[in-house]
Amino acid sequence: MSSLFKFCLIASLAIGCLIIIVAAFRTKRFFSCLILSALQGIAAHFAVNALGMVTGLHLSLNGYTIASSIIGGTPAVIGMIITEIILS
Repeated sequence: MSSLFKFCLIASLAIGCLIIIVAAFRTKRFFSCLILSALQGIAAHFAVNALGMVTGLHLSLNGYTIASSIIGGTPAVIGMIITEIILS
């Protein structure tokens, strides 16, 4: 993988995390917003893997994918799906 691609991937994840944090502060419910976003990300990750037999798409279960699902929520799972489709 080229260093430019890695930089763009890390930068987009950082921007996504900042957007989630700013949205959580604006709603005045910081912790509940973060917890719900994390739960949505985990649920989306496991839903993709559960439907993997039908679609043929599986996301690996390791520390990096689970952490990005927790931190980034559903947009991170969508990003991993797009990355998996592009790189496969």
